[in-house]
Amino acid sequence: MQPSLPETLIPRRAAHQALALTGMLPAASMPRLGEAFEIGGPVQVALRFTPLDEHRVQLSGTAATTVKLHCQRCLEWFESALEANVDVEFGPERADSETGREIVAGADEPMVLAAFVEDELLLNAPMAPTHPVATCNPPGEKQVTESAGAVRRPFGELGHLLGRKEPD
Repeated sequence: MQPSLPETLIPRRAAHQALALTGMLPAASMPRLGEAFEIGGPVQVALRFTPLDEHRVQLSGTAATTVKLHCQRCLEWFESALEANVDVEFGPERADSETGREIVAGADEPMVLAAFVEDELLLNAPMAPTHPVATCNPPGEKQVTESAGAVRRPFGELGHLLGRKEPD
């Protein structure tokens, strides 16, 4: 059995201990993610805290789970992996990162691990989830198969409706 992950931790202390966290967070600890998606199981977490200098701490790793999404094209449910690659710095509020990482203020403030991981997963979730195009059949869309030699006349029916003869 994997060791339990801490509920809260202080990033600077975790970095000075070179803390590496690996384990599972229960889906019940992520209520906002549960409101947006149907979570298929616990969230697998692998995070590492690293000190960068006296005032900055790097947090890197991954978080992943399986969720059921509602396809916005065909309106059917489908299962998909939801993964977040975490690479952030904790440091002073006005710090500029030369590395291009996101900076989070509060290296000495307690961090709720489940809430942080939930935020990262929500930020990586698709805004409009869809199946791959080949497997998605939107409602009301005809499955049209055209032969190679057929001439397509998109406004051909319009002439008939107006009482005109069709050209040969």
